[in-house]
Amino acid sequence: MEKIRKTNALQLYKEESSHQWEKREDLERDQLDKLKNLLEHGYKNVPYFRKVMEERGLSPDAITKLEDLAKFPLLNKELIKEHKEDLHSADMERYSPAEKRTGGSTGEPLRYYLPKVSHSMMWANIWRGWNVAGYTPGDKMAVLAGGSLLSGFDYKRQFYYYLNNWIPFSSYDMSQDKMKEYVEQLKSKNVQYMYAYSSAAYELANYIMENKLDVDLKAVITTSEVLLPRYRQAIEEAFQCKVYDQYGANDGGVTAFECKEQNGLHINMERCIVEIVDEEGNIVPDGEEGRILLTDLSNYAMPFIRYEVGDYGAVTKEPCPCGRGLIRLTHIKGRQQEFIFTSQYGKVHGGFFSTTFRRYDEVDQFQVIQEVAGSVTVRLKINDSSFKVRSEELRKHILEKAQLSEVAIEFTDAFEKTKGGKHKFVINKVSQEQ
Repeated sequence: MEKIRKTNALQLYKEESSHQWEKREDLERDQLDKLKNLLEHGYKNVPYFRKVMEERGLSPDAITKLEDLAKFPLLNKELIKEHKEDLHSADMERYSPAEKRTGGSTGEPLRYYLPKVSHSMMWANIWRGWNVAGYTPGDKMAVLAGGSLLSGFDYKRQFYYYLNNWIPFSSYDMSQDKMKEYVEQLKSKNVQYMYAYSSAAYELANYIMENKLDVDLKAVITTSEVLLPRYRQAIEEAFQCKVYDQYGANDGGVTAFECKEQNGLHINMERCIVEIVDEEGNIVPDGEEGRILLTDLSNYAMPFIRYEVGDYGAVTKEPCPCGRGLIRLTHIKGRQQEFIFTSQYGKVHGGFFSTTFRRYDEVDQFQVIQEVAGSVTVRLKINDSSFKVRSEELRKHILEKAQLSEVAIEFTDAFEKTKGGKHKFVINKVSQEQ
């Protein structure tokens, strides 16, 4: 797999498995050196950041401590779309970048570029988190997820899963028959670990307990959504093992994982600086909740500096009893995806819509609202009015693939917001008790 995708994740995994035990102060010193190098590169090669620094009278030499990063403005998806070309490094091609897309927790698709070294560091850190549960690269892993982890089931993707030693389970289909098939595969293929969307693992856990099935795994690692306490309890009971949560935002360079203490998620300080700010953009005290900002120290192709990923959380620098020097996210809010219901109260994972709209550059933002099982209203903010002509094709795709009886599409700039003012891309108003 490493040879095919031209990554260096295994070597970095070994290095970072050692780095995690260094003192926090030493890890932060390394972060500062990397930050200075990134800012120097940005000033010389990235028009957007050169302009920002000149307007604010900043220079890479003026950064003497990590706290100085707060002198830079925030970067969000809207600014990235507006200044996309100016965010590209003049020497981008030397980093062998790949174009990536993210639906994101806010339902705003984003295209960006990621160099090979960032991709390698991502996998090194994911594996480091999995290793807490006993996993080593190459061990068999069931993956219960949607488009952000499993982007398809064609021949090419199946080969990719085979090389990773993954058993792919689609979270888009959580029918009784399909979950029965998943359980059978877990047992017949002697799977010991499962990597899954939190809500999908919860659904499968409930199926196992309701049918009084015996499934015994070494660990379940959850990701991409908020791991609610009831989710953790049900998953641990059903699979007879511990659950370890992970958080990741590859566009911002962060991967965080639970250790055996399960008191927060350790941040990959080797690649990412995480800041927490209030609604006005001011740094909040240690342990206080706020908006998460990410600086990817490895992305020289299209630098993301103080990037607002769209989530809320809190960070603590208090030492963890496990002995790792990596600081921790105490909690994360904002990534919980929901199911929508078919007419028969089958469930379709909300990630289906994120994956669907990721393919359309004309869609700036979306929101799916369900008030009756089997029926949804899809609200779209588009940047090209000609897309309306093709909307019937999109409507039929959702109708068929999500097994719904009715799909209505509305074009609007008005979306329902959470109490915190955040855009939620799936709003399910159907009673969960059905």
